[in-house]
Amino acid sequence: MASFAATLPERQPRLVGAVAFGVAGLLVASAWFFPAVIHGADPVVALLYLVLPWLSATVSGAIFGPRVLAAGRKRAMTGALWGAGTSTASIFLFAPLFAAVISWTERGWTNVPGLALLVLWWGLIAVGWPIACVGALVGWALSRWSTSERKHRGAG
Repeated sequence: MASFAATLPERQPRLVGAVAFGVAGLLVASAWFFPAVIHGADPVVALLYLVLPWLSATVSGAIFGPRVLAAGRKRAMTGALWGAGTSTASIFLFAPLFAAVISWTERGWTNVPGLALLVLWWGLIAVGWPIACVGALVGWALSRWSTSERKHRGAG
């Protein structure tokens, strides 16, 4: 079982990236928006503030996960930088999703691109740096995992 987990980053880099960044995105969104979700008691609020951040982080992790793992094999800090970029890219995925769901659930929002730009701008200002820091931590952890897998395989 240990060898299965050790070789997983090499065999399934998209899956590893999607799961790692998805879990991190859900944890950050839960920490940030959990009081609003609990007090709202509305499934749309949970969709907007928990599901959409999780979805965008998962997709971003699946897209850039192989690159994070490959960069981390060279240097752990390079993996951390790619991780920060991956999590920041998730904001760029989140903004249009959020704007589309808002326009679908709340009548009166007709300018979806304008709302997406507004969400993107304020999202980068309000939560951009914590998301980038968490992404850097995830990228660093993934790079350490991928290099430990190489060392483990080389020692055996």
